[in-house]
Amino acid sequence: MTARRTAWGAYAQITDALRQRITDGTYAPGSQLPAEVALCAEFRVVRNTVRRALSTLQAEGLISVRTGIGRFVNTPTNHPPPGTRPQYARIAEHLRHQISNGTIPPGARLPSEARICERYGVSRFTARQALRSLEDAGLVTCVQGVGRHVRQDVPR
Repeated sequence: MTARRTAWGAYAQITDALRQRITDGTYAPGSQLPAEVALCAEFRVVRNTVRRALSTLQAEGLISVRTGIGRFVNTPTNHPPPGTRPQYARIAEHLRHQISNGTIPPGARLPSEARICERYGVSRFTARQALRSLEDAGLVTCVQGVGRHVRQDVPR
C-alpha cells in the first residue's frame, strides 16, 4: 500500500475550517470536538495533519485538551484575557520585527528551536509554533537538516 501525500498547508485549511465552526457555533463552547480519527476521515488527511491543526487551535486558546477524554471548545470564562496573545505569537512578532528592520537579513539563518527555548524560556513546542507561523507567513524557508532561513525575496 502506498502512502497518500497530503497537500502542503492542508493543516492550515483544516485549522480555518474548525476555527469557523467554533466561531459560528457549530461546535458550542464546552462541547467536545470530534475524535482525531473522525476528522481524518472527514478531511481525508493523515492523523499528524489533524493534530497539527488542533495544536494550532489549542495555542490560540480556542480549544483545550482533557487528557484521556478529548478536546473541548473553550468557554468564554476559560479563554485568555482579551488583548493577550499566545507566547508563540509574541516570539514570532519579535523575530518578524528583526527580519523587517534588517537585524536578521535575507538569507540569514534563524535561531534554532533549542536557542529560542533558551532565549525566551519557552517549551520546544512553543518555539516550533513561532517558527512555523513565520513559515506560514512566507518569511522563512525550512530545509530539513540545515535550518530555517529568511527568504531572499522578503519585502522590507
